[in-house]
Amino acid sequence: MRVMPPNAARATLVSNGSTGRGRAMPMRYEFRVTGRLSAAVAGAFPELDKVLAPEQTLLFGQVTDEAHLYGLLLRFQDLGLQVVEMRQLPEG
Repeated sequence: MRVMPPNAARATLVSNGSTGRGRAMPMRYEFRVTGRLSAAVAGAFPELDKVLAPEQTLLFGQVTDEAHLYGLLLRFQDLGLQVVEMRQLPEG
């Protein structure tokens, strides 16, 4: 699994619209996972949309803060899923 270092993840979650009090603004992320996820496994990520691709599954959606991001990564790990790419999507 390729994961950004903690400081890099923190930097991407704080947007220009921050109040300056350390509050993170929601950002959209995409997670590329090896294999085609079954409906049952994809159901472990109700907050993310799913798109099946050849030999991979793309999961994407709002990540509310750093704790949410790390929680998603832990769910991937707990389910034995291999995240081959994680990226922040452009706003809009």
